[in-house]
Amino acid sequence: MSVEAYNLDSLRKLIRSLQKENRELREILDKSKIPYVESDAFSNSLTAVEEYDPDQGERIVDQVINKDMTTRFFAMFWGREDVYAKRAKTGRYYPQCDNRWDSSKCPKQRNEKKDCEDCDNKS
Repeated sequence: MSVEAYNLDSLRKLIRSLQKENRELREILDKSKIPYVESDAFSNSLTAVEEYDPDQGERIVDQVINKDMTTRFFAMFWGREDVYAKRAKTGRYYPQCDNRWDSSKCPKQRNEKKDCEDCDNKS
């Protein structure tokens, strides 16, 4: 929600509706005997500019992204390129074998019940 998109009257209406909702929720909490902390957001006034800065983008530091920075960033996501995972029907993941679709090497292609861990041709 962008505050700039609202005029003063619509903001007042929004505040009144939120205050009404808060009262109703407090009543429900009171009936259920659930403790809560009461606070009044409008009793505190802004004393420092840092608390509310309408132009927060001005604080963003302009930094040049170089090749070293990108390499370090992508290094956090590098993995093995010779192994990849496949999702099973149960939702678990298991390593995919290079020989999975070769019927001469993979027992699963021949509808044999054999785990990949026990296979002699796993790759």
